[in-house]
Amino acid sequence: EPEPVTISPVPVATGIHEVNVAIGSGVPGCEETNECYLPYSITISVGDTVQWNNIDTAAHTVTSGSIQDGTSGVFDSSLFIAGETFEFTFDEAGTFDYYCMVHPWMTGIVNVE
Repeated sequence: EPEPVTISPVPVATGIHEVNVAIGSGVPGCEETNECYLPYSITISVGDTVQWNNIDTAAHTVTSGSIQDGTSGVFDSSLFIAGETFEFTFDEAGTFDYYCMVHPWMTGIVNVE
């Protein structure tokens, strides 16, 4: 007779990870030290959510893709103003580059494992 299979419950760790749109990032310069989005690169798990906080005074976007290749269509915050947030939940693994459509020097990376 086969042994009963015990399935141990996996804790659901739906993390929310915060990224700040850096103060002053609407002016070139932050890209020299990768400090337009803080942190510039973030590693999360599948199913986790990233929340971008616009703590700058300018309006920005969080748009997947790159200025070279254009938007990838995975996520796009549209313009969001100072004090607003944008959230996106990543349901698949991969490396997601993103940028600001208004200030194309602003770039960031989300690594989903």
